[in-house]
Amino acid sequence: MEFLAAVIYRVKQFFQALGARICPGQIVIPNGYLSQEQQALFGRMSPADQLHSLKVFHTLREQGYHEADLLVAALLHDIGKAIGPLPLLHRVAIVLFRDGRWERLASPDPHSWRYPFFVYQQHAVAGARLAQAAGCSPLTVELIRGHHRPPHQCSNDLSRYYVIEEELLIALWEADEAN
Repeated sequence: MEFLAAVIYRVKQFFQALGARICPGQIVIPNGYLSQEQQALFGRMSPADQLHSLKVFHTLREQGYHEADLLVAALLHDIGKAIGPLPLLHRVAIVLFRDGRWERLASPDPHSWRYPFFVYQQHAVAGARLAQAAGCSPLTVELIRGHHRPPHQCSNDLSRYYVIEEELLIALWEADEAN
């Protein structure tokens, strides 16, 4: 039953991404969260990724999180996907093969049909670099860098950088997975 629910959710998510459009009034980021440079980064994301990031942001707010670093990370966590094309069909393959089989297809050659898998594979690290260059705090940068792996896989990596509040990383990961 759980598998069927996951399939239904992913089919619904596919059709939402297929028709993702951002309406002028829908892109309301509360004042003070993103600097002008960070807003420009947000604007580089696809409409589907912008909508997803807004959902992650609002999910965290509804759960009672008000930490600016976490909420900025929620808005910018997928900015690394903007470094190259990531067509919907590649996204579908990544979701269908969540066990990581798609990773063998990743190629750093921008002219290859396999490049979008590389973009996805590298988006957390690329996003962290972009966020740092846009003036995000060290905590926000590290939350973005670690957002795509389950928290239990990140703790050793993150300890090399800063002492990350594990609760914030878990909250971001869960909100990302839920949306």
